[in-house]
Amino acid sequence: MMCKKATFLSPSEQASASDADSYPNPYVYTLAESIQDIAQEFLVASKNQTAQVALVTIALHFDSEGRTGLKWAECVDQSIKYYLDNLRRLVRKTDSVFLHGFTFYFLLAGANLKGANIVQERLWEALLWRVHSAHDGDTRRPCSMTIGYSAYPEHSKEINLCIAAARLPRQSFDVQPEKAGRQLAAQPAKDTDLPILARRMGIPYLSLLPRQLSSSVTHLVSLQLAQELNCYPVGRERNMLTVAMSNPQDNQALKRLQKETGLHIFPVLAHPQELQTALKQLV
Repeated sequence: MMCKKATFLSPSEQASASDADSYPNPYVYTLAESIQDIAQEFLVASKNQTAQVALVTIALHFDSEGRTGLKWAECVDQSIKYYLDNLRRLVRKTDSVFLHGFTFYFLLAGANLKGANIVQERLWEALLWRVHSAHDGDTRRPCSMTIGYSAYPEHSKEINLCIAAARLPRQSFDVQPEKAGRQLAAQPAKDTDLPILARRMGIPYLSLLPRQLSSSVTHLVSLQLAQELNCYPVGRERNMLTVAMSNPQDNQALKRLQKETGLHIFPVLAHPQELQTALKQLV
């Protein structure tokens, strides 16, 4: 089987590791040369016809129009590794993870279809966060991405059929062009249209915003800045600040928030009237 192991080490881990070859890091993935490599590992994981194995796949697609050359290819390769690095840590250390082309394969030994669904929801939410917070010039955002899952033998009786079923999109996300996205967000919309718009953007929709904010977010975004950018801080988790906006694709506002707070910004969609009502509570 033509596979190659790859290991992720954070900068702090690299600095503290005295011997990189012997440093025990369980967060590894396998570079698969073909789908058959994954099928072979699938067979090993199943062990026998009664064992349960689930599979979650994520496919990334990058816009190559007008972009050629070694620099672009290196940026795409670096971006894929960045996304997989962060997703790999969200599954068990004992799970097998593969990279084949631009597709991630998460092999979950002992998991059924319900377990695969839970894992794919976790991975999908984390991937959306990472894509929206990828402001680094060397990190490319995919133009589209899909996620799917399956289970053997519960959902598919044959391993190859299980892999094929897992590659069928259960959820998808197409990145909106910035100009078109701003026009779309600026158009008046019915209340029932906003959840649909949020799904198209690949972000959550909040119909109601919290009126009481914790001190961990109120000191990050001043009232003046919130009113200027027409945004409302919702919560913070580590280095990620969730902000409600009527136009979550306003990149200038997102960059300003990131500069002012020093945090990654995760935008969510809110109704303009609900946003104004919440902002008045901050006065």
